[in-house]
Amino acid sequence: MTEAKVKKVKPDIRAITRLVPPSGNLVQGQSELPIDPQLAAEAASIIAASQNHYGGSEGDANLRKAVAEKIARYNGITIDPDARPFELMITNGGTGALIGIAQAYLRGKSALVFEPYYPYHRRILEEFGGKTETFELDEKLSFEKDALLARAKELKDRVEFPLKAIIVCSPANPSGKVMSQTELEAIADVAKELDLLVISDEVYEHYVTGENPHTPIASLPEMRERTITVNSFSKSWNVSGWRLGYAYGKGELIAPINNAANVIYVCPATPLQAALSKVLMADSEYYSKLRDKFDAKRQSFGGGLKELGFDIYDSGSAFYLWARIPEQFNDALTFNEMLMEKAGVGMVPGSAFADTDIWDAHARICIAREDHILDGAMEKLRSVLA
Repeated sequence: MTEAKVKKVKPDIRAITRLVPPSGNLVQGQSELPIDPQLAAEAASIIAASQNHYGGSEGDANLRKAVAEKIARYNGITIDPDARPFELMITNGGTGALIGIAQAYLRGKSALVFEPYYPYHRRILEEFGGKTETFELDEKLSFEKDALLARAKELKDRVEFPLKAIIVCSPANPSGKVMSQTELEAIADVAKELDLLVISDEVYEHYVTGENPHTPIASLPEMRERTITVNSFSKSWNVSGWRLGYAYGKGELIAPINNAANVIYVCPATPLQAALSKVLMADSEYYSKLRDKFDAKRQSFGGGLKELGFDIYDSGSAFYLWARIPEQFNDALTFNEMLMEKAGVGMVPGSAFADTDIWDAHARICIAREDHILDGAMEKLRSVLA
């Protein structure tokens, strides 16, 4: 890998979000599209009926049943929602699942992430007594299996914070990269050789638009027994404030996470779980329509950015755009400050997602916005860059 200096200060995504108006907010990674009307109606009805009390830490039984059906249909993995210990639990967002995993498995241990990485994969571990180590992808966001194995061996054999897990995020935040079958098999081989857990963050699975389909790493041979899969409804159902997600895997892997969640959260929001259980699998075309909607946003907004000189990475997914900023600029941090000042539009500098300077001229652009917001933001960008 290319030698690169280590950065000490990173852009704060939430701080940047507060500096731009909603009309120019391409920063924070949440969907700002409207809630599904039927989901809203079900939630209002259940709350009004006073179904607002404690539930089990593992989550609502009806929602777990619906999620098991979803996993079987879209991931080809059979989960028994009635198994004990639980193979599937509802969590307080994908973040809640990751916190449970950190508490249960990663205190005094480390996990490996692929750079550019999702900052909360690092922050959560460090808040709960673990450590995150990076494995740098090359400029095409690819990697060699031998290099991954060498890095993992180096970390596995050390005394302090020995390597316990590899975190796989596909499609990835921030780049949108969809791991190929070959790449997933390489990670699986390394995990099996070194007896590592795999934590698979699959929050963006329904935004895959390219030639590589979404493949859950747990579906690969011998990986079910060492993989904990994390997902969330925040993005795909436009309910980030509801804090609902899920985790699944072997019962022996999930039980310690459930124990941690019981102490930290007690339970996920009971009326919201009940509402989601009623609509989650009601529309067989829901996720295909979601994918097509975002593919249209990707093509339209990405095309406009290309006209302005951005080089868009062909990630194979469509929640984020990962782009090299126009070639006359070399620092996305100062470039973004200029855009916020002159156009009232913000994105996230690539340095927020890396320890090295390789991605300083890149930016993550969230397109999970209504079309009129994207159209208005593009006009503002044109006013400054065209």
